[in-house]
Formats: sequence, C-alpha cells, structure tokens
Amino acid sequence: MTPRASDIPPAQGILPRIARELTRVAALQVAGALLAQASGFALARLLGVRDFGVYAIGAFFLGVGSLLGDEGVAATLLLKKTDVTDEECEVAVTFLLALGAVMMVAFLAGSGLIARRYHLAGAEPTVLRAMTPLFLVVPLRAVPYLRMQRALRLAEIARIEVTAGLVQQVTAIGLAWATRDAWALVGAHFAGSITQLALAWRAAPGFTGLSLRWSLLRPLLAYGLKVQGLSIAAFLKDNVSAIYLGAAMGPHAVGLFDFGVRYAQAPVGAVNALARAQLSVYSRFDAHDPELHRAVAAITRVALLAGLGLLVTLAVGATAIIPALYGAQWIASVPVVYGLVANMAGGLLAGPLFALLQAQGRAGLAVRVFVVWTVSTWALVLAVRTEGIGAVAWAHSTMTVATVYWLVRWAERTFERPLLPGYTGACAAALLSIAGVWALGHAPLLARRLESGWTAAAVALALYAALLVVIERGRVLRELAWLLRSAAAR
Repeated sequence: MTPRASDIPPAQGILPRIARELTRVAALQVAGALLAQASGFALARLLGVRDFGVYAIGAFFLGVGSLLGDEGVAATLLLKKTDVTDEECEVAVTFLLALGAVMMVAFLAGSGLIARRYHLAGAEPTVLRAMTPLFLVVPLRAVPYLRMQRALRLAEIARIEVTAGLVQQVTAIGLAWATRDAWALVGAHFAGSITQLALAWRAAPGFTGLSLRWSLLRPLLAYGLKVQGLSIAAFLKDNVSAIYLGAAMGPHAVGLFDFGVRYAQAPVGAVNALARAQLSVYSRFDAHDPELHRAVAAITRVALLAGLGLLVTLAVGATAIIPALYGAQWIASVPVVYGLVANMAGGLLAGPLFALLQAQGRAGLAVRVFVVWTVSTWALVLAVRTEGIGAVAWAHSTMTVATVYWLVRWAERTFERPLLPGYTGACAAALLSIAGVWALGHAPLLARRLESGWTAAAVALALYAALLVVIERGRVLRELAWLLRSAAAR
C-alpha cells in the first residue's frame, strides 16, 4: 500500500525525531563503513590496481546509464507534499524499467568501443558486458524505497543497506580469493544488489503493477528533469578519474585515483547516505520556518565536526595507514589523499545544502550551481593535468571550497539567519591540528616520536578534539549531551 498524507510525519516538533532517526542511521552507516573498510583491507591485497580500475570504469558507465534512465521521477515523488497514488507509482516504475532496458541494450552495443577507448584487454571487456543487467535493479526497488523514505523509516533503510553491504563484501572476498581478478567485484556487486532488492520488497511489500499514462508522467518529468540534471552534473564531476584518467592513462591510474578517493571519503560517504533522509525532512518545512534553519544547522554541524576529525586522522596518518592496511602497491595514492582533504571537507556540507535546494523546490538553481562547479573543476583539471594525479585532486578541492562557501551564503540569505559561525570553529581546529603535528614533527625532542604515521595521526586527532572544545568554549560538549538525550528518548 502506498503511504498516504496521514502516514507522513508532520513538520512541527520533528527535530527530536530527526535526531533519533539520524543518530540510528549514522550508527548503522558507521557499522557498514567499518565492514567495508575491513573487506577493503583484504581486497586491496587480493586484487591488483588494474582490477579495481577495470571495475571502476564499468561502474562509471553503469552509473551514467542509471542516471540517464531515471529522469528524477523517483525524487519528484519523494518530494511531493501530498500523498502518492498507486497510479503514480505504476507509471514511475514502468517508465524507469523501460529506460533501464534501453540503457542496458545501449551499453552492450557500445561495450567494444568503450574497451578500445579505455585500454581494456583480454577478458576485461567481458567484465563490462556482464554488468549490464544491473541497469534494472534501481527501477525495481524504486517503489519500496519511496514508501519507506516518505514514512521516514530511515533506520530501516540503513539496516537493509548495511545487510546488503555485508553480503557484497563477503562475496567479494570469497570470489577474490578464488579468481584474483575484477570478476570478484562484479559478482559481489550482483550479490549485494539482489539482496538489497529482496530486503526492500520484504520491508515494504505490494507490487503496484505497470502502466504508462502521459497525463501522470508529464508533471513528474517536468520537475524531475531538473533534479536529474543536478545528479548528472554531480556524477560527471565526481568521476573525473574514470572519464579523463581512464582515457589518458588507463585502468592503473583510475585504480590509484579511485583508491585515494575511497580512502579519504569515508566521512563524506556517511553524510551523503543521509541525503535521502534530509530530502524527506527538509521538504516538510517552508523556507523561512525557524525549525528548518535549526534542522539544517544541526545536521551540517554534526557532519562537519565528526567528519573533520576523521579526515584529519586519515590524512596525517596516510603514509602509515595505507601500506599497513592495504598494501605497499597503494602508497602512490598518498598525494591524491592529501589533495582531496579540502574537497572532502567541503563535501561534508555540500550534500546537505544541495538536498536543501532540492527539497525547497530550487532544483533549477541547484543544477546551475552544479554545472558551474563541474565545468570549473574540469577546466582546472585540464590546466594541471601534466602535473600528475595529485594535482588533479587539488583541482577538485579548490573548486569545492569556493562552491560550498557560496552555498552557505545562499542558505544564510534564504534563512535570514547565520550558518557560517557554526562551521568556523571546527575548520580552525582542523587546520591548527594539522599545523600542530607538522610543527611538533620539527621540534628536536618530539621529531623522532612523530616519525610514525600512527602516532602522528593519534596526536592530530587529540589536538583537533582539544582545540575544538577550547575554540568553541564547550559548545560541542553541550550539543553532544543534547544529541545523546534525543537519541535515547522513546
């Protein structure tokens, strides 16, 4: 049964529920991230850099096809302020399945050209072709996910995704042990996707049927195309490695760059996973509602404060953590990690702020901003391309910081209330902690102790926490106490 308006929680008094749901979701996301990292240690040693590069190239084109085959229809239904009818669900699923089938056929037809352009050899083109049925998975799980998202069953969604992730990671390790090639990653992708699909339908059962009525589809596409334009621009910006590096340098360069991205983006991944929840929450408020300002300020502060601590730790300790946990073959990705720190810090805020734009019906503005962000990033990447993959990472960071600053200022003008002061303390603490470790590393009595990347990472994290408390005069401790009380409330 499709959720009706009465099933949608009201906006008033929703902040404590938001805190409870998002805290539980965050805890599940942390568990999922830990599982992924644990399997990543094993996979990085069982498979080669080129194997990851081949899979990343296939995943890129799979993502392009999925984006082109969505048109923002599901997001439009999610943001609808009234109830979603069964007829609308039928039209959406039929349309998404049809486009998914078209993308699948197009990918099969073009796989030979892709293989030649991206320097694939041997059985590697077959790996790409084997991924084509995955184009149909996203359309098939659209309806149960829509039901759960509109009802704010966020923790339930997170449990499904963590379980599917566990299945995927276990499958990947088992297949990697047996095959030692990119087929392990493809097989694991299938296992995780099928598990996620089955669990989603079990949690929100009731197939709505298939039909295609233009009178219902047209209004969904009218707004959905704007939403999808944002997703496409974001996808192109974030996949520079598969697009440019793959064509220019081959799968090995793609593998190194993508590893650096995965290593540095752990906190950003958790925040972006909450974007679905943020859309559901933000769409319930008017733009000038003080509760919306409070929700955005709280969510972004939690994301930034927690994420910066992890980013500082991962960056300072990269030279020790990467070879120890993943293997010496990945040490060449350290310059990518350093270059992406500012990009990932900005990403902690970018996800929630773009979700705010979409939820408030400003998808057109969101698309324009993301297009400028994407084009400027690519222009800078092309300008520094001869300087190596580390310079490509710095190009990302430069344009991300500028874009996120504009987004924060836009949100402040919309709310007519400040946001930036809530972020400056954490940013200052992060910069000072990195500078502090560098300075201590040059002190005669401490230099030898900080030669170990593990020690340096621990010192950086401790400095960040201490400086944050001092700079904000204990504000973060009071907020943490409130968050724990809200999460524990029944």
